[in-house]
Amino acid sequence: MAMRRLVLTVALAGGCGGDDGPAPMPDAGPTGTPSIEGTPVSSFETTSCSTGSVLELSRQIAEETDCLMPGQLVKFDVVAGLQITGAAVLPYLGLDARTDLYAAAAMAGASPLQITSAFRTVVQQYLLNRWFQLGRCGITAAADPGRSNHESGRALDVSNYSAWITILGNHGWAHDVPGDPVHFDHLASADLRGTDVLAFQRLWNRNAPDDPIAEDGSYGPTTEARVKLAPAEGFGIGAVCAARRRFEIAPPDIAVRPGAWQAD
Repeated sequence: MAMRRLVLTVALAGGCGGDDGPAPMPDAGPTGTPSIEGTPVSSFETTSCSTGSVLELSRQIAEETDCLMPGQLVKFDVVAGLQITGAAVLPYLGLDARTDLYAAAAMAGASPLQITSAFRTVVQQYLLNRWFQLGRCGITAAADPGRSNHESGRALDVSNYSAWITILGNHGWAHDVPGDPVHFDHLASADLRGTDVLAFQRLWNRNAPDDPIAEDGSYGPTTEARVKLAPAEGFGIGAVCAARRRFEIAPPDIAVRPGAWQAD
């Protein structure tokens, strides 16, 4: 995956001493009160088998991801030929992946495409991986947090996959992960893995300013400790987009290490 460069964009309001340029836009600053109060994610390690338990927190992470990379992770809707099954589905994909999903759904006959998983955040992946480690919930395999292909923004699980292999394949969705027949990847879309980790780190620092962690998109022991403490109901302050700010800094390079790709 091509590495993204650190970019500093400076929007100047007019020339030196002049007043012909546009007036600066006001900051799109945070709303709410910083807080990490709530039900810790770790409390669901032994009490739940659904990542729906952390769906509100995961929505904040998805929204922050969109703030970091505008337009590259977008919400998809239930349209004709498409169903979302289960309360734990986070309906986000890369923009091109969504376009091709809609095109495939338009080809549905009597059997709508049934999605059981799409974008998955580092928090959801933490729980799945932990349940796997504990031998719970019937999970036979789970990638490490930060490394799942569902964190890429270009993956889907489809329960009635056999009826959709050809149609999805004709619209850019590959069906080639051994041992995971429900899984499809939109390989032409950008791989966003790591951005959800960075989004979580930013949310944590925004809400726990006295306990800051590195904002590097890398999942390690320090980030994992905060994932375990994070409130399932969501932080006091959620996503903050800088699109209206005069000074905007793009996210740092997030490179996928060789061998970092893991199914589910």
